[in-house]
Amino acid sequence: MTLRGAEPTAEAVEAVRSHLSALAARTAFSTRALNRADPATLGVAVPHDVYMLGLADVARGASIDSATLVGRRFLVFDGETPIASAELAEGLQGSGFQANEGPYVESTAAAIARAEADPDLARDDYEVRVLRIPALYFMGVWLKNERGGADVLIPLDPAPSGLEAGRTFTPEDVLSALAAPARARLAFDDVGEGPPA
Repeated sequence: MTLRGAEPTAEAVEAVRSHLSALAARTAFSTRALNRADPATLGVAVPHDVYMLGLADVARGASIDSATLVGRRFLVFDGETPIASAELAEGLQGSGFQANEGPYVESTAAAIARAEADPDLARDDYEVRVLRIPALYFMGVWLKNERGGADVLIPLDPAPSGLEAGRTFTPEDVLSALAAPARARLAFDDVGEGPPA
């Protein structure tokens, strides 16, 4: 098995490195891992494309293939330790940059490591992607099968109720599990007098 990441341009990598160096140099957030890290030891790895599905898409039973490409994400390492993610918005230019040190950083690295060691995945080759469903607080590593076989989706920790983080699922099983919560959320959001004028 091979896991293949996205192939960023040299300009995209340089934009990420430049933004990370600027963030690491800031002293306003002294408790952040990026501020504590030596900019010279920061490395970016595992580039992967980020796809998104909206709440209405999930509620109506859309497939993962209808997800929209929204950006490219890198894991940021301080030595061997993943400490942040860095994302460029679709267009992959530096103007749409976002860094994050939240819980999905470490769980992304862990999910990829588990996938590489999983004998059930050994017979196929995959492109590493991420699927995000913001309204349901879902993020998962999406292994896109490059041989035309079944894709794999691994929910990241923290995962919504009913989905075990780190476990491999078919995309259909994940989206099926999230359909009822999506419909409930849409119904809840539709209650009331509507948006303020």
